[in-house]
Amino acid sequence: MQATRPTMRDVALRAGVGVGTVSRVVNKNDKVRPETRARVEQAIAETGFHRNELARMLRPGQITATIGLVIDDLANPFSSAVASGAGRVAGQRDHVLLIGSTERDVETERDLIREFVRRQVDGLLIISNDLKPVDETITIGDLPIVYIDRAPVANRYDRVMLDNHTGVKSALNRLVSDGHRRIAYVGGSPTAITGATRLRSYRQVLQGHGLPVDPELVSMHNYTADDARESVIALLGRRRPPTAIFSDNNRMTYGAIQALTALDSRTALAGFDDIELADLLPFEIDLVVYSPSDLGAKEPPSSSAGSTAIPARPVRSGSRRDLIAAVAASTPAPDPAADPPGFEVNH
Repeated sequence: MQATRPTMRDVALRAGVGVGTVSRVVNKNDKVRPETRARVEQAIAETGFHRNELARMLRPGQITATIGLVIDDLANPFSSAVASGAGRVAGQRDHVLLIGSTERDVETERDLIREFVRRQVDGLLIISNDLKPVDETITIGDLPIVYIDRAPVANRYDRVMLDNHTGVKSALNRLVSDGHRRIAYVGGSPTAITGATRLRSYRQVLQGHGLPVDPELVSMHNYTADDARESVIALLGRRRPPTAIFSDNNRMTYGAIQALTALDSRTALAGFDDIELADLLPFEIDLVVYSPSDLGAKEPPSSSAGSTAIPARPVRSGSRRDLIAAVAASTPAPDPAADPPGFEVNH
C-alpha cells in the first residue's frame, strides 16, 4: 500500500508548533523566530514534506511561481545560454522556469504562448519570430511580457535587446581599417528581425565609409552552416571576389570557416556571435561576442515599455580578435534611419 504523503500537520506535531507556524515557514514569512524556523525546517526534512503546489495555486489570488520562456531553437547555444540566465534569476526568486521551443515557426510560437497562458504562468519571456505583438493574436490579459533579443514594432512591452548595430559597426570598422574595401555579407532570412537589423547596419556602415554596397557580395537565405559554406565558396569563386566576409550569426561563421579551410583562403572573416574552439583556428577571426545569459538575466527598465540594450566594443586577444559586448542598463539612442516595417530595432 502506498504511504500517505506527509502533511503540514505531521510537520507541526514533530516540531511541536502550530500548523500556522509551519505554513509561515513554508511560505518564507519572516515573522517566525530563528530557533522556531530551524526546528520546523528540521521537521520538514525528517518527514519529507513538500508543499502541494497544485492545491495552493487553486486558491484565489495565488501565483503559480512559474515563468514561461519561449525560445526559437533549443539546440542553438545562444538560446540555451539565454535560458540559463533566465533560469538562474527565476530560481533566485523562488520561481520555476518553463521552456518551450518554436523551431522558428510562428504558429508554434503562438500555440506555446497560449499554453503558457492556460497554465497561468506569472510572466512570459519571448524570443520571437512573430512580426505581430503577442496581444494582437492571443488574449493575454495583464500578463507581464518581456521580449528578448528581438521584438515587434509595437512599443507596448519591455525589451532586453542586443545592440546589433554597434556590434556590426565595430566589426566592419575593423575590417575597413585593415584595408578591406570589398566586404561580403553572408546571412539567413532577410526578413528575420535580427538578420534585417544586421543587414541594414552592414549597408549603413559601408556607405558611411564611402564604400559601395555591391549586391553580388550579399548572400542571404542561408539557414545552415552547409548553406553558408556553399555561399562563401561561390563568393570566393567570383571574378572579383571579396577580400573579407562578415557572417551574421554563429551558423554562418561555422560555414564560412569550413569554406575558407577547404579553399586554403586567406580571406578575412568577421562574424556575429561567439563560436566554440575559436582560439584553435589557424587564422585570426573577428567575433562580436557577448554574454547571451545576460539577455535572459537582465531586468528590463522600470519605466513602461522600456528597452535595455547590450552594446559592443572592440577588444583583441589571442588568435581571434573579439568584439566583446558589455552590459548597459540605459536605453540607446534611436537609429536615425527608418526601421523596416514590422520590426523594432534598438541601437
